Amino acid sequence: MNKEHEILIIAKNTNGIVARIMSLFNRRGYFVNKMTAGVTNKTGYARLTLTVAGDEKSLDQIQKQVYKIVDVVKVKVFPANGVIRRELMLIKVKSDSDTRSQIVQIADIYRGKVLDVSPTSLIIELTGDVQKLRGFVEIMRDYGILEMAKTGVTAMSRGEKL
Repeated sequence: MNKEHEILIIAKNTNGIVARIMSLFNRRGYFVNKMTAGVTNKTGYARLTLTVAGDEKSLDQIQKQVYKIVDVVKVKVFPANGVIRRELMLIKVKSDSDTRSQIVQIADIYRGKVLDVSPTSLIIELTGDVQKLRGFVEIMRDYGILEMAKTGVTAMSRGEKL
């Protein structure tokens, strides 16, 4: 069975590095469900976290293929445990004077932050693991979700290891 895994890629931050990595995934038929990318604490390097579905064999192949790309310096499949995983979500929910306080209370329980209030909607920022965000979305469906935007998963191993 294919389950989702996060793959960490550290590469020199050169022109087109993200496009080259994504092109490899497309050519090989690997589907990337989510992606985050940004700079690292080391100047000149980029950190990508890709969420892909696959079995152990396909993950091994992905690692080997990505390592072949010039400028890639590290590839790691995060294990199931010992990893902090977070995602950011902005969600716009229908609200009126009757439902606004209920929605704000629910957002508080989920440690969400209200970013915008209008007469007919609220925008809430929420950060957490996939299950937390999914749970919040399920509750908000009853109020009416107008719009939603999510980042990919950002992950980091616990302790001193990379």
